[in-house]
Amino acid sequence: MVKRIYIVIACAMLGLVGCENPNYHSSVPSYPVRLDVDIVAEYPHFVPDNGYQTLTFTTKRYANEALGYSGILVWVDMSGKYQAADLCCPHCLLRTTPVTVDGIYAHCPECGEDFDISYGYALPMHGMTQEPLRKYTIYAQGSKIQIRN
Repeated sequence: MVKRIYIVIACAMLGLVGCENPNYHSSVPSYPVRLDVDIVAEYPHFVPDNGYQTLTFTTKRYANEALGYSGILVWVDMSGKYQAADLCCPHCLLRTTPVTVDGIYAHCPECGEDFDISYGYALPMHGMTQEPLRKYTIYAQGSKIQIRN
């Protein structure tokens, strides 16, 4: 009986850890993501020492790139880490109307929702949606970052 309780507790804890994955319940359709950026060569100003910087990618630069559903937002959060998310508002789901970025907020021009990008997640501010922007996995090594889903 005690072992069964431990198994139930362990399954519940694993379920909670799984909920931390921001892609898990996203309303934004899953589209391929493949973006490689050499920060030093392409965007030398975009470094972790300068927080709250953003890059947006809405058109392919190279044939092998895949930019998710509406494009990709890359930013440096307040802890100096690179982050990446889809530019599609999870409330509107309009592929051709990506969110725009102003400072620490990504703004949906259709519904007016703002997403706070100062931390690792792009959290909604006004409650029109309960979902953050769809996050992507970002790998940073030296001056190169890779973004995948």
